[in-house]
Amino acid sequence: MNDLLARLLGFGPVAAPPHVFALDERALRYARFVKSGAGWELREMRRVELPADTFQTGLLGGPVRDPAAFQTAVAQLLAVLSAPVREASLVLPDSWQRLAFVESAELPRSLEQQEEVVRWKVKRLLPFRVEDLRLSWNEVAPLANQAEPRRLLVAYALEPLLAQLESAFAAANVWIGRVVSESLALVPAVGEPLTAAQLGALAVVRDGGYTLLFARRGEPVLYRFKALDDSLTPAQRTSATERDLRLTRAFVAEQLPDLALERVVLVAPVEATREWQEWLQSGLGRAGEPIDALRVPLSSAERVTWTEVAPLLGAARQEVS
Repeated sequence: MNDLLARLLGFGPVAAPPHVFALDERALRYARFVKSGAGWELREMRRVELPADTFQTGLLGGPVRDPAAFQTAVAQLLAVLSAPVREASLVLPDSWQRLAFVESAELPRSLEQQEEVVRWKVKRLLPFRVEDLRLSWNEVAPLANQAEPRRLLVAYALEPLLAQLESAFAAANVWIGRVVSESLALVPAVGEPLTAAQLGALAVVRDGGYTLLFARRGEPVLYRFKALDDSLTPAQRTSATERDLRLTRAFVAEQLPDLALERVVLVAPVEATREWQEWLQSGLGRAGEPIDALRVPLSSAERVTWTEVAPLLGAARQEVS
């Protein structure tokens, strides 16, 4: 894994906890990993189903409707685990934590002053009230044609939602040290197909929309999240998706004219995989390789799919300073 990706993912001298939770509208999942030779071993994976109305609806997800009930769900999951959890990472859907790139001059040394700069930058860019968002950012390599010398990858999510989630885990004496989106967690999980490519892409398809994350030798360089319109007919959805992918392909070519797209990794429900491969071939010029077809750096007796476990493994493979 290259140094730029390591900095982006917060790598430091301390390994991330082996405990990872993943949350969406339907379920709270847990996984615990250990290093095993050159790979990783899944020691345990559990889940608890959530009521359909657990979260309020919104463009960035929404707060928990009944914090006490969600706290009970967290406690129920922790009660069936074979090992105690004190520190953990949390993976959220891309629709709840999104990414944006901003250009910047030299940043101040103070974190508070840096946050002021970043908030001012994204305020002009995002269609959300910045005051309601929690931001985190890392410096990434600049593009050749950008106006300012530095480039930042900014992750943003609703502060009220994150505060509720952290509070529910804290009530069970679990500290959530890192919150990461599914697509960003998948980058280290996928590994070589993205880190070895001059330009690779990750396509993550979920009910609410899809994410395209383009990576230059494993470092995210361009990002797009697109919500899906449920009112479209199948023919309209095909036309709209292929058109959007072609526009994205043109934008990527404009921003990175010297790089050809070498690989696309597809994370999608089994029933949607073939359709999305056709759309990606038509729109991006490359059919996505299903993530389940890649070599899995994981040994396990658990009956789980690589699609299901990959984001959690990616979060566990990160290190924190």
